Amino acid sequence: MTPLLPTPIRRIVIAGGGTAGWMVAAGLAKCLGRQYEIRLVESEEIGTIGVGEATIPTLHFLHEILDLDEAEFIRATQATFKLGIRFENWRNVGEDYIHSFGRTGKPHWTAGFQHFWLEGRRRGMASDYGDYCLELRAAEQDRFEALRDGAINYAYHLDATLYGRYLRQYAERLGVQRVEGKIAQVLTDAATGALTGLKLERGEQVDGEFFIDCTGMRSLLLGETLGVGYESWAHWLPCDSAIAVQTTLEGEPVPYTRSIAHPFGWQWRIPLQHRVGNGLVYASRHVGDDEARQTLLANVQGEVLRQPRVIRFTPGQRHDVWKLNCVALGLSSGFLEPLESTSIHLIQKGLTRLVQMFPSDGIFQSDIDEYNRQTRVAIEGIRDFIILHYHVTNRTDSAMWRACREMAVPESLRHRIQLFRDTARVNISADELFAENSWVQVMMGQGILPAAHHPITRQMDDRALGDFLAEIRKDVARKLMQLPRHQAFIDRYCKAGPPPDTSAMGAGPASAPPVPAPARPASPALLNPAPHLERVELAPGVAVIVVDDFAQDVAALQRLALELAPHFQRPAGHPYPGPQAPLPGAWVDALDGFFQQQVGPRLGAGAPLGLMARLARVLQDPGTLDPRQRLCHRDDSDLGPAEAMFAMVHYLFDEPRLGGTAFFRPRVDDTTLRALLHDSRTLDGAAFEARHGIGPGYMSGSNRYFERIGEVPARLNRAVFYSGAVFHTGDIDVRQAAGYRLGLGRLTVNAFFKTRRTPGAP
Repeated sequence: MTPLLPTPIRRIVIAGGGTAGWMVAAGLAKCLGRQYEIRLVESEEIGTIGVGEATIPTLHFLHEILDLDEAEFIRATQATFKLGIRFENWRNVGEDYIHSFGRTGKPHWTAGFQHFWLEGRRRGMASDYGDYCLELRAAEQDRFEALRDGAINYAYHLDATLYGRYLRQYAERLGVQRVEGKIAQVLTDAATGALTGLKLERGEQVDGEFFIDCTGMRSLLLGETLGVGYESWAHWLPCDSAIAVQTTLEGEPVPYTRSIAHPFGWQWRIPLQHRVGNGLVYASRHVGDDEARQTLLANVQGEVLRQPRVIRFTPGQRHDVWKLNCVALGLSSGFLEPLESTSIHLIQKGLTRLVQMFPSDGIFQSDIDEYNRQTRVAIEGIRDFIILHYHVTNRTDSAMWRACREMAVPESLRHRIQLFRDTARVNISADELFAENSWVQVMMGQGILPAAHHPITRQMDDRALGDFLAEIRKDVARKLMQLPRHQAFIDRYCKAGPPPDTSAMGAGPASAPPVPAPARPASPALLNPAPHLERVELAPGVAVIVVDDFAQDVAALQRLALELAPHFQRPAGHPYPGPQAPLPGAWVDALDGFFQQQVGPRLGAGAPLGLMARLARVLQDPGTLDPRQRLCHRDDSDLGPAEAMFAMVHYLFDEPRLGGTAFFRPRVDDTTLRALLHDSRTLDGAAFEARHGIGPGYMSGSNRYFERIGEVPARLNRAVFYSGAVFHTGDIDVRQAAGYRLGLGRLTVNAFFKTRRTPGAP
């Protein structure tokens, strides 16, 4: 057959950088670089989307092709490890499950493990489905190790901007030429319509015979120039907007992504070594941008590092991703949404498919058709898997979730759901991304319990089935006990240093990064080695621990605060009414040890999960307080159902009139309370005051929503520890306005101790 385009390929041009562009450049250079000249065109003036920071295990395949050193890659990208995704509030509000990597149990050639588990459950001898999966239990317990025998399946959380930089350095070492400049015109052949070159704004022309479109959602080459249309899947995937924000890391990073459903979308939380990536994916027809932004900022931990930004998208796919001599990869080919972290995988899969099918003696239409066919089959399978999360739910609390429950889904997905519901079977083709275990975990996690299962399971008597299930469960438990904590493994294997400045790498405008804390103090005894702890009962079931003479040398801590004064900042969007600075590490370590040994047992705290501590001052004028700041608050946001938070305030000022800490309990029912707190996060000041009668000002006494149940007066070098679940606020006296601005003012150390929730705890 005659080639569609017979011209031999000598020059490959990649339009656009970012993660997609540099992944493609690195892969082509490694596999084909000796035969072709490869150039990548990008402009420093054009920012990248850069919100995708979670990956799936298939990334290992690309890294094996590139022969990358794992520890070096992790340090370069500030990466952490990922064992799965925890879905919170997706099936019902207040319920969660983990979609883990790897496999659960042991399958038989006739039937998957879920059939044997269902039979064991019927006979009363099977425990929770997750007990048979090492990755799931390791995720729950924040444990991880990259086992050499491949016995644990994992992916990464990574900084996408740093990943692009890392791959750029790799590709340039292999000869890829980077061309700086904005594309002003895409040149085409008048006879064939094929692309011939890119003309840049400064007049330079970059010619080639084969082009890769990595220009993002604009799809400058494939979409705008070659006219390939876009197929929207918005009728199945309701979200069309996202807001992304970065925050400081509090405590240790967990080895899983958190996906937290809201009435109008869902929120991600992705911990890296140096920060946390957060975002809210939402349906703009169900919520406005301002409310979405306020919801996100009200549900993040840590200090905001960059202002939130809105990203628009239409879920769907180009009708074709290869036309003539142009292939689109990344956002230029289409976009589903961030759920299940498939964006980087789709770039990788498109790249490896292209390498496998790269034209040699001209471009044949049959190659183009086969590439497009394989791409469509793959993307539609992933599309169905993502729709599954929205459609199979018990939620009816909002218009979006009701519409998702009631919508007609693709026939391929409808059949797969019904097949599992009836028989527990999941028929998977060889080239599908998500294997049987993924479908089983999500379908059961979303609430489907099959009506029947394979009769082969009834061939086993009680003893045989019991032994089979017990041995798998014990094997998981044995391996789990040998795994170190996630953070401990990172510290030993791939601890990263401070991240480089990415402002010159097309990362878009950025606020100043937080200033690193100064060197740790040398003293090993920073806190009182023989403290006197007093338990103060504020109300039945509500107690705090008060420690006087807390620091060994409180004056040294005050001097440290003065040294750090230039570094105090007011994080954008943070509700604390004044500037803050990170507490140096040695003091954090001392607080951690003191809490675990002295205070935690007295307050009923479970195993430690992390700690964040800061120096802080109250300086905000009461007339400027937003609705959140006018109320007492709790320190238990962004916690999982098995987690708890405890807090401490350490007073470093010697003027008691500047106020201690006041504690409150609700006077209203839970429904009214939730509505009040929701309004404080989503309404502006005037609307909040009109609805609830609470104007600007610091809360000091009881009101119709809360009753003041007690206070701990301020005293120099006094520390107060309490449960974060108790409503509280600084006891700020506006009559002492000048005192808050003089000298150190109302200087405190605020610490937050994340722990496991103990059985029976509220």
